[in-house]
Amino acid sequence: MSTSQTEQQATGDYRLDVSDFGPIAKASVDLRPLTMFIGPSNTGKSYLAILIYALHQFFNGTVSNAVFGKVTGPVSLYQFLSAGIEPSELSDEDTENLFDWIGQTIKKAGAKELPKNFHTALPESIAALIRPLLGTGPSFHGPREDLLDSEIGRCFGVNATRQLIRHRSKASAKVILRHSVSDTPVRSEPFEYEFTLKGENPTLDASIPTTTPLRLEVNENLLARLKHALSLLTLDKDLAIKSATDGLLEAVVPYVVGPLARRAYYLPANRSGIMDIDKALVRALIQNAATVGSRPSATTPMVSGGLADFLEHLVQMPVERSQQPSHAERLERHILRGTIRVERTASDYNELFYRPENWKSDLPLMRASSMVSELAPVVLYLRYLVQPDDVLIIEEPEAHLHPAMQAVFARELARLARSGIRVVVTTHSEWLLDQFANLVRLSSLPEDERKGLPGADEALRPEQFGAWLFKPKQRPKGSVVEEIRVDPEAGGLLTDYSDIAEQLYNEWAEIGNRITESGR
Repeated sequence: MSTSQTEQQATGDYRLDVSDFGPIAKASVDLRPLTMFIGPSNTGKSYLAILIYALHQFFNGTVSNAVFGKVTGPVSLYQFLSAGIEPSELSDEDTENLFDWIGQTIKKAGAKELPKNFHTALPESIAALIRPLLGTGPSFHGPREDLLDSEIGRCFGVNATRQLIRHRSKASAKVILRHSVSDTPVRSEPFEYEFTLKGENPTLDASIPTTTPLRLEVNENLLARLKHALSLLTLDKDLAIKSATDGLLEAVVPYVVGPLARRAYYLPANRSGIMDIDKALVRALIQNAATVGSRPSATTPMVSGGLADFLEHLVQMPVERSQQPSHAERLERHILRGTIRVERTASDYNELFYRPENWKSDLPLMRASSMVSELAPVVLYLRYLVQPDDVLIIEEPEAHLHPAMQAVFARELARLARSGIRVVVTTHSEWLLDQFANLVRLSSLPEDERKGLPGADEALRPEQFGAWLFKPKQRPKGSVVEEIRVDPEAGGLLTDYSDIAEQLYNEWAEIGNRITESGR
């Protein structure tokens, strides 16, 4: 993994508890480097995947672009959590402690007594000033719950998020985020956000214990802000306090919300069909999708925000830079057997082409196979958008892939997770399931004994992988989500797939018996 051990201790994974949301009656899911949702259709796999995307949009700060139209750059994350501290709230002793710590930190960094971009816990005297801001106060554009409610509604394409409450549920839908903040391997404190949907007024509550350590990264950006605040102290004490506490708050927030501070990208199912949409329709859809819950034109369909974001990324992808060429090239070489090319047109949108191996000319993507159309967006996202620590959510990665290629793609997804890119997939594929199980099982072997085995370089430790089965229930009507683990004795991950295989075999045997009895 690309993150350091210290940073992993500071951020870790997070748990998402969901109840009465969409088709889901109850779910409790740990988000790991590679997370897989599996189960029958209409059980809530996509609901949970889109919810995860919406939460990342909110906590990462990109919600400002999505809900309030185009603005110049994302709003700082801390502004969603608090309006900041009022200088009048600090005593003289608080102010002295704050700027003493700032002065010592700047001095040590200048004398190179501290490593570059190091992580540290704030002294309790300073943490006590910042901690209350993490759970109170209005957001930059209004109440925080309204912001989150709007982003969830946009991503699902609904006029009101109360439409997402489980059908016939008499309770409210709840989404609870639990993240442990630690300053040592043995000391861990929970931080919670609880978002509740019921009727017209959603609520967003935060819970943070008074003993929770607050960590941050002391980097060049923070040091510059602290130096600026210190320089203001003799000129304008209130402004200096405001500048210092805002800088510390903004630096602390990514550690408090943990992996949710990462950017997320969502690739919907049926990508091959979406890629065939006429370019003029794509442009209209993107423009109209900016308004949540309205239908600007009687002739233009409204799409969900998740799909609109996907379309906008494709037609306006910044192709001048390349982030992860190695991952993209591996998919082209091992699965597509050709390359994906993007050409910027005079109308300022991207035209996509596919060139098979040993060809000297391109094919428009719409004339390529459905497998190519399905994987082309994954290649482009990896080449131009996704970076380490980002989250890549892929619905049905197995679509239009031969089982052998599904196994290859599963290994490439594991390689992404090992490189630091968080991966979430929804799937119906037993082939993906078995390949991931093999990769987890493979991690039990020492590296020098894996040579020659498929996936030798993509093995996943058990804590790096999570598989969650969505099981439909009658009472209450909805699905319950349970973790399934690799079974070393039975082999693979235990689902109902073996029951289906046994049922089909029994049918085959019964047909054979009747053929024999009929004398044919």
